[in-house]
Amino acid sequence: MVHRGRRRRNGEAFNPRHNSRSGSIGNHILANPARKNIYITMDFDGKPTLHDEVDFEAHEKEFYEAFRPALDAQNERYRKKRNYDRIMSMRQYRQAHPPEEIIFQVGNKDQEISPEVTQIAVAKWLDAVRETYGTRYRICSVALHFDEPGSGGGLTSDGKVSKNLSGHAHVRGVFCAESSDGWIVSENKALAQLGITHDESRPRGRYNNPKITFTKETRELFNRFVEEQNIAVETVPANPGKHSMTKEEYIAEQLREHQRELQEAVEELSNECLEIQTETALETQRRDQLAEEVVVLAKKKNFLEATLRGLEKTVEYFKKTVLPIQKFFDKLANIRLWKGHSALDELLDNDAPAYNALKELEEMDER
Repeated sequence: MVHRGRRRRNGEAFNPRHNSRSGSIGNHILANPARKNIYITMDFDGKPTLHDEVDFEAHEKEFYEAFRPALDAQNERYRKKRNYDRIMSMRQYRQAHPPEEIIFQVGNKDQEISPEVTQIAVAKWLDAVRETYGTRYRICSVALHFDEPGSGGGLTSDGKVSKNLSGHAHVRGVFCAESSDGWIVSENKALAQLGITHDESRPRGRYNNPKITFTKETRELFNRFVEEQNIAVETVPANPGKHSMTKEEYIAEQLREHQRELQEAVEELSNECLEIQTETALETQRRDQLAEEVVVLAKKKNFLEATLRGLEKTVEYFKKTVLPIQKFFDKLANIRLWKGHSALDELLDNDAPAYNALKELEEMDER
């Protein structure tokens, strides 16, 4: 049996406390189990850790910290747009995007199958899934239970003997997709980044989509690892779960599934709209900055033009006042008094201020 899901019929997400036996576990747990349960946690990079006792809920909180950068970035966009009602805490994010839980079981309460069959099949399945899909489907925790009636052997609460020794496994995994802000939880985007699509020989729909393909591939992996141990696997369910529902339950389940699909589509569209709005805001900001720079440059241009006009007026003024004086000194230089000595030389020899003034005129003329 391979069963997977995220929520109960009432929409409540599956709680990992049951898997680690840290929550309310009910009175069906065997008082004298034949084998100890196996608890494994995996960090975001896939490194496994074996535990005798563990709090899976606390581990999931730590696991989801990988999504905090993207969540913080998304919340910041909501704050800028004043969409405060859309801001999520990490606890709300985990509730909105819980891990997918898969239950593996070999046999039933009437079949005595060795627990090693389940352990080996689950171990091989974990390795295969991490190798093939691990970049986008990351295992969070694994629990192998051998302490429930019909799954682990031993005595039930009413004193009866449970024959099946195979046990069952709870595997919780998260679809992780890369975004511009970091890792996010998104089944559709993760499968798309893995390149998994629907059966293209048939129209895409509720029963033909990338998730159906992924489910089929991973279920067949587990079946193969069980069959490798000389266990025959029935691949056609004898009593599909949908057939055991009442009409009202079946309709309600379909409506919930459709609502979840619509919600995911709305969230994806909202994220795309926010990205477009953010880009538009950035373009507007860049345009405003350029406009401000144009205004500053225009002011500088006007200042330089005014300065140039002032210099031109100064030059004209000096032309009108200095040139006549210069011509006067030229005449003095041409008047010869004695032994080649000019009237200008006579003036300069006896008048130092006049000499200095003439030097300044020469320097100004050179400039």
